[in-house]
Amino acid sequence: MNKLTLDVVIPCYNDEVTLAQAVSSALQQKEVRHVIIVDDGSTDNSSLIMQKLAHQYTQVRLLSMPKNSGVAQARNWGAMQSDADILAFLDADDEYDYGALSAAYMVFQKYAYISLVRLKLYPINLPTHYQTHPNFAKAWQTLEMTVGGNMVFRRSAFMAAGGFPHHELFRRLGGEDGALGIAFTRCSVVGTLFGEQEPGVKHLCHPKAHALYLLDTALFNQVEQRVSKNDLVKAEEVTAEIVNRLLGLKSILNVETAGIMPFYS
Repeated sequence: MNKLTLDVVIPCYNDEVTLAQAVSSALQQKEVRHVIIVDDGSTDNSSLIMQKLAHQYTQVRLLSMPKNSGVAQARNWGAMQSDADILAFLDADDEYDYGALSAAYMVFQKYAYISLVRLKLYPINLPTHYQTHPNFAKAWQTLEMTVGGNMVFRRSAFMAAGGFPHHELFRRLGGEDGALGIAFTRCSVVGTLFGEQEPGVKHLCHPKAHALYLLDTALFNQVEQRVSKNDLVKAEEVTAEIVNRLLGLKSILNVETAGIMPFYS
């Protein structure tokens, strides 16, 4: 069996404080071939930090978006510049535990039908009132299945799905990672590495983090006023489009023969 290759894609928008640690944590993963940093139009010192990292580590590759285009397009651009068998996505304000990618890599190596593996997510700086809620564990596991920074894809499946959806809705509200993840659970086998002591991703919960909006809804019924019923309907439509795109490949690829079929009008 051929040894698989793995690249990590890190989108960055004004993450000068946390970027170096995120990159360092990715470089510590023994399975990683390249760390691809995508500058999404940063206006702080992120670009300077990227250049220093690229000069210091030969594994680091730098890409730049022509303008700020959102995390979905930044991730997708990084994925398009990789030819690795496996793509891991890490946010620039998160970091991997040591050995976080080892088990995921082994899953892909052993099970050819696995499309996506999700790593365990550990909250950092999460306010106490969330963690002490009796339903926190269940809500947090739901969050683990919807964020982007713990996703490790088989690249062929990721590209077939069209990458992260970059519809205007998600640029405005976030949630593109949730839509993509939900689509994969509906039409393929998604692996999870959520064991109690499993190394995973340290997820920074800053005040504007999408994770907090999700937890407020799940634990305290604080429905986001900025999200309308039409937004939810559109999000479901985008998810369904991804599912249909992936299921369409099954009818093309699941045939007993291959070759040329002539047609005549």
